[in-house]
Amino acid sequence: MSDDEKPFLLTNPITDEEMAQYRELQRAHALREHRSLVIYHRDGVQVVPLVEGQSVVIGRSPPADQTIRDNSLSRQHACVELFDGEVWVEDLSSTNGTWLNGERVEERRKVEPEDELTFGVVTATVHTLEAMEARRHGLDSHDCFAAELEREAARARAFGRSLAMLMLRSGDRGGPHPFRWIAAVQRLLRPFDRIALYSADTVEVLVPEADEQQALELADAIFASSKGSLRCGLASLPAHAGSAGELLEVARRALQRTSGRQPLTRAPSPAAGEHGGDSAGPVVRSAAMCRVFEMVERLAATAIPVLILGETGTGKEVIARAIHRGGKRSDKPILCVNCGAIPGQLVESTLFGHEKGAFTGATGQAKGVFEAADGGTVLLDEIGELPPATQIALLRVLETKRITRVGSNREIDVDVRILAATHRDLEAMCRAGEFREDLLYRLNTMTLKVPPLRERPDEIEALVAHFIEEANRVNDCRVAGIAAEALKLLARYSWPGNVRELRNAIERAVVIAFESDISVEDLPERVRELEAPVKVMEAGGGEGTAINLQGELRRVESELILDALREADWDRKTAARNLGLPLRTLARRMQAHGIRRVGYQELKGE
Repeated sequence: MSDDEKPFLLTNPITDEEMAQYRELQRAHALREHRSLVIYHRDGVQVVPLVEGQSVVIGRSPPADQTIRDNSLSRQHACVELFDGEVWVEDLSSTNGTWLNGERVEERRKVEPEDELTFGVVTATVHTLEAMEARRHGLDSHDCFAAELEREAARARAFGRSLAMLMLRSGDRGGPHPFRWIAAVQRLLRPFDRIALYSADTVEVLVPEADEQQALELADAIFASSKGSLRCGLASLPAHAGSAGELLEVARRALQRTSGRQPLTRAPSPAAGEHGGDSAGPVVRSAAMCRVFEMVERLAATAIPVLILGETGTGKEVIARAIHRGGKRSDKPILCVNCGAIPGQLVESTLFGHEKGAFTGATGQAKGVFEAADGGTVLLDEIGELPPATQIALLRVLETKRITRVGSNREIDVDVRILAATHRDLEAMCRAGEFREDLLYRLNTMTLKVPPLRERPDEIEALVAHFIEEANRVNDCRVAGIAAEALKLLARYSWPGNVRELRNAIERAVVIAFESDISVEDLPERVRELEAPVKVMEAGGGEGTAINLQGELRRVESELILDALREADWDRKTAARNLGLPLRTLARRMQAHGIRRVGYQELKGE
C-alpha cells in the first residue's frame, strides 16, 4: 500500500475538553453570523442584520446605511458594528446623542443582548437568531395598520361580523419601552391578528372576527402575562363605532381614560350620549360652511326634524350640536346614537328601553335614549342603517310623541326634537325598498348638506390648530404648531375620511413629534407621498419650475373622474364607459380620491 493510499490517522486524538471548546467556537460563530439590530421607530420595526467586520451607520438620510425618517436623528447619527462576535456602538457627533441603558455614549461602547439603545428618540436592541425567532416581531407601521383596519371594517360591515381593537401602553408614562413587553403580547395573538406601534410608548392591536367579550378575554390574558403593568383601551365594531376611523378614535380615547385604579377602559356605547370624532366644534372659514351655519341659526329656533347629509367624518354631529345649542332646548341633554353601531337585536331596546325579562340578559327595567333625552334632542346618526321594524317604531314616535318599552304595552309620553344624519342616499334606498318613504318624509322636513373637507381646504389650518391644542391637553404634550411645509401637504391631500381622518392624523403627529412644530415626517405616509417635487426640464435644457409629479397626476385624474361623473349625472356605468375604464376600476379610483356624491349610495356587488 502506498503512502497515498494509507488511511489518515490522528497521532494526537482530540480530547473531550478540546471538542467542547470546538463546539463552543462553532456556536459562537453561528451566533455572530445571526446577530441583528432591531430598531423601533414611528413607521414600525426595522431589522438590520449585523455582519462580522462590517459597520452600519444609522441616520436620517443618505449616506447613512440605514435611514429612518425621524427628526430626532442626525443625518449620520451612530455607527453599530459586529466585531469578533461582539456588538459595538459609537456616536457620530450627533445632535441629540446616542444612549445606552439611559447613559449617553461618549465613546465606543459594547452592547449586550437586551440592552436598550436610543438614537435621539428612536429605540433599538440587539438580538440573536434564537431570540428573533422566539419574538417574531412582525410589527406593522401605523399606516399599514390603518389600511388593514379599513379593509377589515369594510368586511365586518358587509358580512355582519365583529371587529375589535386594543390600544396598549405601560402603566406609567415614561415606563418600559414596548420592546420589553411586546413579545408577550404577540404570543397571545392569532396568526391573522395585526399589531403595530402607534407611538414610542403605545401599541395598537387589530383583532378581526372578535366581539367585545372576546376582546375582553384577550385583554385579561395580556394583563395576566404582564402582571398588571399595562393599560388598555378597548373598542369594537359595531358595539362602539361604525367605521374604521371612528374605531381608532374611540379606542385611543378609551386608553386616555385609563388610570391606576382602572387599567382597562372600554369605549362608551353608541347610546351613552358622549360625542365622538365629529365633536371638534364649528370651524367656519369657507363660503359653503358659512351658508350651512346661516341655515343652522334659522333651524335652531324651530322644532322641526332636520336631516343632515354628508360623508362619514365631515362633522354632521357638530352641526347637530350647534342646532341644539342655539335652540330653546339647550339646557336639556342631546343624546347622539350611531344606529349603525348597535347590534340589530338591541336597537329598539337602546332607543325605547325595556322591561325586566323582556329578553335574555334584561335583568332589570331600563330607560331608552328617548326617555333619557326627554325635553332635549336626539341625534340618530347613520339612520339609514335602522332595521325595518325599528323604522316603523320610529315613525310612530314621530307621529304620536310616545314610546313603548320592549316587553311592555304601556305608552310613555316623550318630548324630544329629532335630528337625523346619514351618508346614504335615502331616496335611492326608498326606491330599493330598504327605507320607508313615509319615514323619510317625516325626517327631511329640512335637509342640510355638509360639504366634504376636500371642498373646504381653507378650513384645514384652523382645524389643525384646534386639534393640536386638544391633543396637547389630552396627551400632556407641548407642540406649538405645524411647519409650513407640512401644512401645505395637508391642504393638498384629498381627505377621504374628512375631518375625522384629519383629527386622527394630527393626534398621532402630536404624540410622535420631536420638535416644537409638527413636521412633514410626523404626517401619515399617504400624506407624505404628496411631497417629492420634480424639476421640469425646459426646451433649452435648463431647469423650469419645480412641480410635484405624483400630486399633479392625482389632481388631474381626480378632475377627469369628477368631470365624467358630472357629465353622466353621477351614473357610474356611463362615466366608466366614457372614461374607458372597467366599473370596478372607476369605483376603486373614486375611493382612492375620496370622491363621493353626498348621500350617493356605494356600489353593491357591481
